Amino acid sequence: MNYEKIYSQITERAKTRHLEGYKEKHHIVPKCMGGNNEKENIAELTAREHFLCHMLLCEIYPKESKLWYALFLMAIGKQKVKDKHYIISSRTYERIKIEWKSKAKGKPKPKNFMSPELKQKISNSNKGISRNKGSKFSEESKHKMSESKKGKSFSPQHIENLKIGIQNRKPYIKGSKQVEQYDLNGNLKKIFSSVKDADKEMGGSRGNVAACCRGDQKTSGGFKWKYVNE
Repeated sequence: MNYEKIYSQITERAKTRHLEGYKEKHHIVPKCMGGNNEKENIAELTAREHFLCHMLLCEIYPKESKLWYALFLMAIGKQKVKDKHYIISSRTYERIKIEWKSKAKGKPKPKNFMSPELKQKISNSNKGISRNKGSKFSEESKHKMSESKKGKSFSPQHIENLKIGIQNRKPYIKGSKQVEQYDLNGNLKKIFSSVKDADKEMGGSRGNVAACCRGDQKTSGGFKWKYVNE
C-alpha cells in the first residue's frame, strides 16, 4: 500500500475545501521532523482524518518514536482537543502501544513526563511534609505577605457593591448558579438565584444572560451579567 500517496491525497484535499462544524488542525510536516506553524503547513481535518493521518505517518516513518507517541496520546484520549470523534479497536491500540514502547526504549522521555524532582515535590505535598525548608514560602515570606494585607482598604464603590449584594442575595438553590446584574458602569444592581430567573425578569429570549456569563456576548437587556464568585 502506498501510504505516502494516501497521506498526500488527504492533506491536499484539505487545502481546497472549507469544513463546517467540528475540525482539528494538523501539521502536514510534523514538528518533530522540522515542520512549522505556518499556514501552508496546516491542514484542517475531521477527527477521523486526523487520526488516520497520524497512523499513516507512523507507517511512512516507522522508526520515528515521537510520531508513535503522538498517535498513542490520540488513541488514549490525551490529545489537545475538546471531543473525541473516533473509536479505535483493541488490536489497533495494542499495536500502537507496543510500537511506541519499542521505539522509545532507551531514548529520552518526552518533555511532558514528570522529572524525579517534581515527583518528589508532589509526594512530599501529599504526605503533608512542610515546604518551609528551602521553600519560597518561608516564615519570613509568610510574614511579609501578612504585613502587606494590613491596612488594605476598598474603594467606596466596591463597598457599595458589597452592600447591594448582601441586600439582594437570595437563598441558594441546589443545582443552580446565582447571577449578578451590573449596569454599564459596573455598578451591581441585583442578584438572581439562577439564569432562568434573570431571563424571566428581563423578558428576553432564554440563554442571553447565560451567554453573557460565559463571555460569549457583552450585554443583555442593557446590563452586564456574570456568575457569582466568578
